Amino acid sequence: MNLELRLSVEDSPNSAGIVIDAIRCGKLALDRSEGGVLNGPSAYFMKHPARQYTDDEAYRMTEAFINETWGKKPDEMLDYRRRQRQQAVAEG
Repeated sequence: MNLELRLSVEDSPNSAGIVIDAIRCGKLALDRSEGGVLNGPSAYFMKHPARQYTDDEAYRMTEAFINETWGKKPDEMLDYRRRQRQQAVAEG
């Protein structure tokens, strides 16, 4: 499988760090098997998020997203790839 991705915006040199942090939050969500809109990170990193929050609220929500397990038990926090491998083995 090949994946090519291109980001082209007028302020791309200034936004590279923001995009990397947004991708890291996406990876955290993937590892936690979470889906849908990530309201905190979206409001903090994006110009036009799905839901607007103040900068302080968005920052706190993003920090909570990064640092918290959102009430999940440790056994529910299995890595996404590990779950995929287990599913593949179970299917044969």
